Amino acid sequence: MQAMERPNDNEPLAPMGNVPFTGMRPAVEQRYAGFWIRFAALILDVIALQIVFIVMNLLLGEDLLEPSTGVSLFQSLLSLVYYIVMTVVYGQTVGKMATGIKVVRADGGANTWGSIILRELPGKLVSSIILCIGYMMAGWDREKRALHDRMASTRVVKI
Repeated sequence: MQAMERPNDNEPLAPMGNVPFTGMRPAVEQRYAGFWIRFAALILDVIALQIVFIVMNLLLGEDLLEPSTGVSLFQSLLSLVYYIVMTVVYGQTVGKMATGIKVVRADGGANTWGSIILRELPGKLVSSIILCIGYMMAGWDREKRALHDRMASTRVVKI
């Protein structure tokens, strides 16, 4: 059976070969990113953020190992903003870019602020507090989804 080609968003959909025309875009087969590549992306993100925080602490005259409570809270907020904004705007953080993976919605639409905030805040909190089993789920799930991906209807795919 011949598959439909993915048209540009401005072009009307048209049947090809003997594929029945449904008017819907065909699902593109995804190669899901498993636990270890996602873990590598996380490590790269942590390293990148720590470099920023070290420079920030040096510029502010803070102790590198024990910055003040205010600076620590600001850095935590900055980390959260980094993960949310990068994932909504690009579908990737710097670590995901380096490892060639991307966060996508299950329905193929663009990432939304609501779904990514759900994924990054309560989703990753729940994934963490249950002994990180929520993260490990990406190792055995058929679609390599972690608990926070299930909660937000997202997938992490190889690009």
